[in-house]
Amino acid sequence: MAIEPEDTALPAPPPPPGLQAAGTRFWDQLHAEYAFDGSPELTLLVEETARTYDVIARLQAIIDTADTLRTRGSRGQDVAIPELDALRAYRAQFAALVKQLALPGPDDDEDDDTGRDGPMSRSEAGRLAAAARWRRKGH
Repeated sequence: MAIEPEDTALPAPPPPPGLQAAGTRFWDQLHAEYAFDGSPELTLLVEETARTYDVIARLQAIIDTADTLRTRGSRGQDVAIPELDALRAYRAQFAALVKQLALPGPDDDEDDDTGRDGPMSRSEAGRLAAAARWRRKGH
């Protein structure tokens, strides 16, 4: 599956049926920026990412217009409205889908002196942060 930055101004393929405004906008922007190789699994992945973006926009609109972000639970306790948990889950899903697309970044053509092929893992980032703290403290 090759995803290349778009060099020519080809029109984006029509968005899949059922996409709302946010998903259609994401679809168009994605296809304006990148040329996809047309593999069926990549097409499905792009479509699912756009649909997930649609759901995020809808949940965000519900949260933005809610009078309060709290509601009563089954035992009368204050709990967060269910849309907050759903939004959090869909944002995590969206991030995973975008990561799975493996879109090249704007600086992917430049030489990387770290020799890395992808983002740092949590443990690598933690090691770097700890080393920076120790250097700053003069240990």
